[in-house]
Amino acid sequence: MTPRVSRPESLPNPYDVLRAHGLRPKKSLGQNFLVDPNIPAQIAGSGGVRSGDVIFEIGAGCGTLTHCLSGLANKVIALEYDEDLAPIAQAELAYAEHVEIRHGDVRQLDWPALAEEMGQPMVVYGNLPYYLSTDILLSLLTHPEAWRRACFLVQLEFAERVCAPPGVRAAGSISALTHLLTYPSLLFQVSPKAFSPAPKVTSAVMVLEKRETLAADVGDMTVFRRVVRALFAQRRKMARSSLKQIHPNPTALLEDLGLDSTLRGERFSLAEIALISKTLHES
Repeated sequence: MTPRVSRPESLPNPYDVLRAHGLRPKKSLGQNFLVDPNIPAQIAGSGGVRSGDVIFEIGAGCGTLTHCLSGLANKVIALEYDEDLAPIAQAELAYAEHVEIRHGDVRQLDWPALAEEMGQPMVVYGNLPYYLSTDILLSLLTHPEAWRRACFLVQLEFAERVCAPPGVRAAGSISALTHLLTYPSLLFQVSPKAFSPAPKVTSAVMVLEKRETLAADVGDMTVFRRVVRALFAQRRKMARSSLKQIHPNPTALLEDLGLDSTLRGERFSLAEIALISKTLHES
């Protein structure tokens, strides 16, 4: 394939790039390519990149978003899982010496080692496959020292769940961890028409800005995760039942804390979940 020798005046249509190499989107990998030329620049500008930042992109694809990111930082690393697409993205971005395309699986990524290699926490971007969104986000939240800000294009329903604060019905177990570690925000929606092939659902761009300190004192992160898993594992159960797996007398525990043991786990606020976690850690 012929490397691109100069920055394109307009974003190449990824479908044209694929066709030029005799390829089609792979349904097995959940590939939906952005073909609306306005969206990639909007995503790139939403990440809050500052001078001196290092950008890490999950899923380079044909390099569509990578083209926009290349103008924001002096170092951009883009990871692509598809072995057919990685060399294409590399050829498309050959004009940008500060952009490196790597082939690999984000699920096997050592985030602390990568941040150490970069010499600083990164700004992370990605048009995430819907079926991997939860795993990718959890891996980032498990290693908050590796990044300072994340900007993702995901399924709207997933973004709404992540950004919903604990205590409201839309929240899920991932909401508690997200709000503890970050300031999440849902910025804008993206129509299925912006993709090819078009997904059956609406997408959204969300940003996670890492907090300098935790939003609440949870005592111990391992205990906090156990409490969250118990409260949200069976959402229809009362807290006094769902917490039995981690405490012998959850009714007494909750009542001693001034909490209603008959509430469902999804009804507890982040402060209340943190209080339960801190108490269990100290007991």
